[in-house]
Amino acid sequence: MMRIFEMLVALLIVFALAVLVGLVLPDHGHIERRVEVPSPARQVYDTINGFRRFPQYTGLRAFDPAMQTTLGGPEAGVGSKISWTSSVPKVGDGSLTITKSTQDSDVTMTLDNDWIGTNKTYNLTITPSPKGRTVYVTESYDVDYGWNLLWRFGGLYINGDPSAVVQGSLASLAAMMAGFPNTDYSNQDISVVEITAKPVLLVNTRAPRSLDEVADATAQAKEKIEAVLKKTGLTQSGPMLTITTEWGDENYTFAVAIPVDQTSFTLDGHSFTIDAPAPKADADDDSADAGQPLVAGDRDKKGLLVVDDNVRAALWYQGLALYTEYTGSAAQLPLVRLNHKAYAETHGYRYSEAGLGRPWDEDVSDPGAADDQRTFRVYLPITR
Repeated sequence: MMRIFEMLVALLIVFALAVLVGLVLPDHGHIERRVEVPSPARQVYDTINGFRRFPQYTGLRAFDPAMQTTLGGPEAGVGSKISWTSSVPKVGDGSLTITKSTQDSDVTMTLDNDWIGTNKTYNLTITPSPKGRTVYVTESYDVDYGWNLLWRFGGLYINGDPSAVVQGSLASLAAMMAGFPNTDYSNQDISVVEITAKPVLLVNTRAPRSLDEVADATAQAKEKIEAVLKKTGLTQSGPMLTITTEWGDENYTFAVAIPVDQTSFTLDGHSFTIDAPAPKADADDDSADAGQPLVAGDRDKKGLLVVDDNVRAALWYQGLALYTEYTGSAAQLPLVRLNHKAYAETHGYRYSEAGLGRPWDEDVSDPGAADDQRTFRVYLPITR
């Protein structure tokens, strides 16, 4: 009997000590990690201010590469949400919701999962590094334990799974962003617009990367299209398009296109219908099919309708596109296009730059505008 009493007293003492220790343990948990990213602040902010890229960089993937995610709320900013499900206990089911964001500065998210504690939040801050060409991304995790002593003891292990997720997320974020075009698009107005398909006549061409050479090639292609307009009775129905195929180190490969007012026309007594291209399986470039005697009505490798000489016809792109109206020298258009690609990457939009996914711009300059005061509408086809 005495031994039992002694055991009970010992257990009571241990319990009392545990309670005393629990009472002095912190009622709040905090961890913080930092990574240096060689990207502009706006790129980092746009990447973390929404969840379209989250599945690619979250540290939860290290525990369950097969976790399933669902997006909710607006695409970016306050209210944007992602939920996930997983059969792996370390991941489980949960969600993140953005509750605060300050452009190019910080983003705060609330966490809802089965980790211990309440008021669980992530805060990511962006600060310029002393080098000036990189930024620091700091991610912190905060949680309240209140008077729940078991949670306070559990908080001793905050450097376990929570820390691993934060560290893994930051490392993956930096690695992912290293593959984005390193360009600052913060001063470029970029929006997502819906494009309606339109029939065009086009000529594929190439020129050395100089404004004069490109202008000469454009003029020659335009002359060929205008000759076909006269033969077919079609009428130009909008500004000329320059469709980019490849901006190479030395040469610029592109197509000059003119939209027309009808999807059908007659040439040499034959009727033709302009429709979307149907590329052949062996299509490998945008040049004319060398050595093949193509005639009006045939399809080239890219599925474009052959009209006359090097002139092709197609129903050009329908769907979403990134859009910018730019005024300045045409020499800056490659940078505008590159900014579109970077924007697409940070926002999780897909783009292909092949077929109808190729970027294009429209010259809507006033007649007689100076070379450095021309106005262009620049587009990059995307899918969400």
